[in-house]
Amino acid sequence: MAVPKADGEYHLLKYTDLSEAAAFVAALSRFLCSPQGSKYLRPLAAAEVWSHIVGSAEAIERIEIYMNGVAIEAVTDAFGRPQVAAKKLGEHLPPESILLIGAGGVEAWGLDEAQWHILSER
Repeated sequence: MAVPKADGEYHLLKYTDLSEAAAFVAALSRFLCSPQGSKYLRPLAAAEVWSHIVGSAEAIERIEIYMNGVAIEAVTDAFGRPQVAAKKLGEHLPPESILLIGAGGVEAWGLDEAQWHILSER
């Protein structure tokens, strides 16, 4: 099971709507699969995107998306600077966080696929 780098800095984006969070992750996955975005998936310095859901499966309060610095660079390149809610070290990410995008690469997801991956921690 993948774990965040303990001393790595992760940037937090917060969503209250699952569809919005999934649309963001899907768009980022498609960008990273493009020739322009592939540079952010280098094996030694790859974009990492993690998700964590706050609340019950029936009543999701918030979807937290954590990204390392490389992922933030990719987002900025593709869509402009995101509104980061906070920064945390990897050792402080919620233990239930799941890796959506990492050094193993990524597939170009649609909205449904991204939503399924975000919800797969449940």
